[in-house]
Amino acid sequence: MANKLPPASRTSTLLVSLAVALCTAGSVGGCSSAGPPAGETGGAGGDTRNVGGTTAAAGGTTASPGGTTASPGGTTATPGGTTATPGGTTTAPGGTATSPGGTSARSGGATASSGGTTARTGGTMSSGAATKTGGASATGGSSGGATSSGGATSSGGAVAGLPAAADILATMKSVIPYEIKLGPEDSSWVNKWTEATFYIGVMASYLATNEATFLTDATNWGTKNKWTLLESPTRSADNQCAGQVYEDIYLANASGASATMYTSTKASIDLIKASPKPGIAQNTDDWWWCDALFMAPGGVVRLGKIANDASYYSLLDTEWSATQKGLFDSKTGLFWRDSSYVNKTTYWSRGNGWVMGGIVRVLQYLPATDASHDSYVTLLKTMAAAIVPYQQSDGTWHSDLTHPTTYNNPEVSGTGLIAYALAYGINQGLLDRATYLPMVIAAWNGMMKCVTSAGLVGCIQATGSAPAAAATTETHDYGVGSFLLAASEIYNMVK
Repeated sequence: MANKLPPASRTSTLLVSLAVALCTAGSVGGCSSAGPPAGETGGAGGDTRNVGGTTAAAGGTTASPGGTTASPGGTTATPGGTTATPGGTTTAPGGTATSPGGTSARSGGATASSGGTTARTGGTMSSGAATKTGGASATGGSSGGATSSGGATSSGGAVAGLPAAADILATMKSVIPYEIKLGPEDSSWVNKWTEATFYIGVMASYLATNEATFLTDATNWGTKNKWTLLESPTRSADNQCAGQVYEDIYLANASGASATMYTSTKASIDLIKASPKPGIAQNTDDWWWCDALFMAPGGVVRLGKIANDASYYSLLDTEWSATQKGLFDSKTGLFWRDSSYVNKTTYWSRGNGWVMGGIVRVLQYLPATDASHDSYVTLLKTMAAAIVPYQQSDGTWHSDLTHPTTYNNPEVSGTGLIAYALAYGINQGLLDRATYLPMVIAAWNGMMKCVTSAGLVGCIQATGSAPAAAATTETHDYGVGSFLLAASEIYNMVK
């Protein structure tokens, strides 16, 4: 489907909201837009909700492949220099990474110098950022990975450097209704992966906060869709994505749950279970592109839980392992987007975010006794270590993961998915807190600089099949969902 301009009603709404200066005080310096590439997943097109943004020429300075990238905090690490053996123990590239140097205050606040510390004396960082009461908070860390904030908590149990749970909830309550008011980017996409990812984020927000309005929002969406998948029954991982929302509602609301909530999802997954097509042959095999590892597996594992049927876990393992075998680069610890990128040097931030987020969605319901359970944990650890050198000084991961200056602007959808996975790993004791907590803090602060007071989440790359720029004003429902997934796990961390 070709990319389309936003409907007039959406455009006018955005124009009003974007009277707020999104990038003031250097909050998202360098955001730019470029024409969206074709096809996020198997050629599915997308709409660019880019209003009022300046257009920069695609490209820019590209870091030479195999070169060096300055890791957050100023330490230089060699991308891909450390090789994680497939399925084995992962060594963090370049040692334990430091957190991004300095945290920038929102508009009206002071900006910390690179690698320095931000002293907050009783002040509050706006737009849901952390409230610091007295004293300086160092987030830079020393070379080699030691950090002064790794895992520290402030009085009352809140994580130092992160906002209070109430502030995160307030951000959710701003962002969710704003996106719902915008509505689907295309009327034919009401139950497509784009909207589904947003409502996955809404349900994750409900499960973390128990805020009843979020469950109501998701249930209203499911009811409107008649609990069906697009083109059901369907083998398409994209079209199965909505099933995760329906299953989460069913699992969370047992007293009011009905089998009709997952009947359409089950029919489509059963279609694949009857004749699996594992592999990476484009438009032939089931999960042939890395994004599919977020779109479908979470629904398969949830159905296994609902049906109490281990055959769904076997299906998951068969399909996932084939995709991983074909698209995982053991030299870098990262995934190529699809077979056309294999043995090349492009690693997409959002593509790798889809995989990391997909691992979380699997681990939430896959029994620890499943034969492949530990391999998913190992993969999460491998990918977490691999992305360490590429977090930028703004706290985000840029669209072209290993060549961040190619599109030298924040990108929220990839950052949100990565931060979601890191926060989950910390919360579950799977990832080292001292290493990854500073990265989560920096990612949250970086993303919050892309959120307006009205609730618009900007700096989200349009759908496509490759890295691209994202304008400060560009918002997309799936990127908002990615942000909410990160918010939900960070909420779990501080509540």
